[in-house]
Amino acid sequence: MILFTIISDFLLYVIVSFLAGIIVLQFVPEHRKPSITVKKPTVLLAIAFIPVLSAAPAIQLTGLLVNNAGAGTAIWTAISEFQIGQSFAFSLFLAFFWFGAAAVNSSKYIQAFWLLLVIINMGFGSHAASLDLLTGLLSHTLHFLSLALWAGVLIVVTWFSAAPTNWSSFLKWFTPFAFGMMAMILLSGFTVWLLFSKPADYTASWLLPYGQMLLLKHLSILPLLAAAFLNGFGNGENEFSRRGLKLETIMLGLVFLFTAVMSKLAPPHAVNNTFITEGAAPFIETLIGKQFLPVDPQFVLSIDGILLLVVGAFFISLMIMSFFRAVPFWLSSVFGAGFVVCGYLGIMLNMNF
Repeated sequence: MILFTIISDFLLYVIVSFLAGIIVLQFVPEHRKPSITVKKPTVLLAIAFIPVLSAAPAIQLTGLLVNNAGAGTAIWTAISEFQIGQSFAFSLFLAFFWFGAAAVNSSKYIQAFWLLLVIINMGFGSHAASLDLLTGLLSHTLHFLSLALWAGVLIVVTWFSAAPTNWSSFLKWFTPFAFGMMAMILLSGFTVWLLFSKPADYTASWLLPYGQMLLLKHLSILPLLAAAFLNGFGNGENEFSRRGLKLETIMLGLVFLFTAVMSKLAPPHAVNNTFITEGAAPFIETLIGKQFLPVDPQFVLSIDGILLLVVGAFFISLMIMSFFRAVPFWLSSVFGAGFVVCGYLGIMLNMNF
């Protein structure tokens, strides 16, 4: 069931980002963007899938509640007493009206309004909002809104542009836009993190499943930023590189994936207590041996760990160099993923908890 909810969240992030990209590009003049071809049924299908994918956490919750009550009572309890259930109910309402607005070709402002409400609703159903309604809601909403706007434009331009027209004009506004969104992602992400943990517990949380995913997410941001920088500044202004854009979308996909997994794990409010209830993350004992309380993280350099970090640096160097060579984007993506894997293994082998 957890795998099902992870996949659902991942697809929900991608679909909402795609819709956000469609709407953002409606506000951009034709001479400042590539020619985009997205058929109306594709947009309507994407909107229709929002409540379907939003249902996964509510279904999981209902499955837990049904052990103590009948199916009808469990469904009503999930919707009336839990934010996850309420968020799903709101998603049905919002998707219905957004679908209708898109079907009759409503203005871009109306569709942007429904997009914003859908993202706010996702923030309402987040774990951050369950801890602190106002701060959690605002920070999670801003975090995902910034990511969806950046990722959405990138997805649409990369996979749905008919021709590489107006590339120079597009870069002039999209490059600062993308880095502005990244700044807001980092700021809001730090705020969300403070709801779950203390900065001093960051390395200690690596012992836990949530901390492992957070570390992997942070590592995946580095090749993403490298790809974004190369796409923004590495190209000649008049050169369209769909291969480079595809690489950036794949790196964004890794960020989405790790975020989806994190949403299903227990945050490390207190590392020692979470370790007692959740245990160490998978592969920890295989990598660095059995772990015991209290958790006291220390950097202890090892030959294997250092070599893996060097290999990771080599991988990201290859990813950067491949941008300027006729290398298939999938191979560049392998280099980026290789950096994440080797960076993770190298860090963990240089740690002692």
